[in-house]
Amino acid sequence: MTVTAGERQRREVNTYNLFYSAVTARADPPLSSRGVRIPVMFPVFDDSSEGRDVEAEPDIVLYDGSTCVLCEIKSGHNINDRDIKQMAECDKVTIETAEEELKNAQVREKTEYGGSVTAVESVIVYQDMDEEYVEETASESADFRDSLDRLTEHAVLMTQDYGRDLRVLAGEFNDDGSMQSALRAGVTLPENPPDEIMLTEGMEPEILAVAVTDIWGEQALDYDDGVRISREEIRDFFAPRHNVNPGDLDLVFDFLTDIDACEEIGTHRYEFRREHMGSILGVEEMVVEQRVEDYFREDDQETFDTFTDDDEDGDEDESDEEY
Repeated sequence: MTVTAGERQRREVNTYNLFYSAVTARADPPLSSRGVRIPVMFPVFDDSSEGRDVEAEPDIVLYDGSTCVLCEIKSGHNINDRDIKQMAECDKVTIETAEEELKNAQVREKTEYGGSVTAVESVIVYQDMDEEYVEETASESADFRDSLDRLTEHAVLMTQDYGRDLRVLAGEFNDDGSMQSALRAGVTLPENPPDEIMLTEGMEPEILAVAVTDIWGEQALDYDDGVRISREEIRDFFAPRHNVNPGDLDLVFDFLTDIDACEEIGTHRYEFRREHMGSILGVEEMVVEQRVEDYFREDDQETFDTFTDDDEDGDEDESDEEY
């Protein structure tokens, strides 16, 4: 079964939110009760100093005042070479590099911690993987065993599922601290985690359209005079976690206005009203089935076809008149 781009993006966001919920009060016990915080998402740990070439880009960072855990979150169960390379880069991150990124992320302003690090750990979480899958696949496939060994050279392998545990499947932590102990013990996750994260790492137009209509569009039902929002207000709302590209927002609003989910009321200013609600509620279904860019390609083709059909009709009429 082929997964569409929209389905992949929605599943990716759901996977982020399930992992994020491990820190919140809905988990049992939540990592927050052990002092764990998420000071930054989608960071870049960059170290190009002499003798080093590191550019690690984990999805989520966990931090408890001493241990910094770099977490990569996957929705499937396929261990591929890109995953191994990602975790190899995370494994290169030093304490000094971690402290520098936490400083850049303003950890002192966001948490009660000062930003010092005593240990850096790498974790990769596959949502559709469990103990049975690992055991069976490892017994049947030498390639899987090799990939598993190469992956766990650089990271602890974990899994998660709705209403079940975030838990370790393979690999060992480098150090033994409070956070490592909590992750080894496992965290029971909620059946229905809240939507704390709205966008994917790549912030593709499809999931951005869903986020915009979920956050602002659906509010229009509660206001007689609608909800007005500007492009810059949306960018500010998602910053600093997400640096939303203005061009992506322009594409998204071209799409939303074209399907009558909102109206442009000024330069980069838009209004959602109650009469738009039918289209607003249909946005997710539309982008799950079709990319935003493909929607415009299809629309352009229909316009072109209509134009050529009209032209052909006109030629026929002229021909009739000649005879």
